[in-house]
Amino acid sequence: MHYIKLEEAGKRYLAKRFNLTIQENEFWVISGANGSGKTTLLLMILGFIRPDVGLIDKKKLKIGYLPEKMMLPPFIKAFDYLETMARIKKDQVNMDYIYRLEVPLNASIYELSKGNQQKLGILQAFMGHPKLIVLDEPFSGLDEKSAEIVVDILEEIMQEGVSFLISTHQPERFRHLWTEHIEL
Repeated sequence: MHYIKLEEAGKRYLAKRFNLTIQENEFWVISGANGSGKTTLLLMILGFIRPDVGLIDKKKLKIGYLPEKMMLPPFIKAFDYLETMARIKKDQVNMDYIYRLEVPLNASIYELSKGNQQKLGILQAFMGHPKLIVLDEPFSGLDEKSAEIVVDILEEIMQEGVSFLISTHQPERFRHLWTEHIEL
């Protein structure tokens, strides 16, 4: 059974139409140049925008999402933000992930680097036991070590049967994980 199925789905301003089926325990990677439609495809899949043509059939499922550009509350401490997101998503803060990613928990979000803010966004996307995790440019602002740790964590989460849909300029980082790769 599929989670999400697109049949000739697209927007008028995109030359490409999309036919894809995302199922349980799949790892989809979308890559391409800026302006090629990666984020538009994700937004259609998430239901934030509707296709101008074609159909999207989406089952009801929990989705974890990291947008390309996040808006985090600047005056809250990093740990308080994660605790709040965990309460909203009826989950717990995964301290193992926090320690591995070396997130400075006592700093206010406005004090954090772009990379550490990105880590908070990634961590909140993992919360709530989603069936599908959608990450738009997850490595934005991350150093090499942190990017490798994120890939390791994704691999662990995938072992739990979670599906992934990732838009990236660095698809080679996921070559060992992907079940499908779309290059736009």
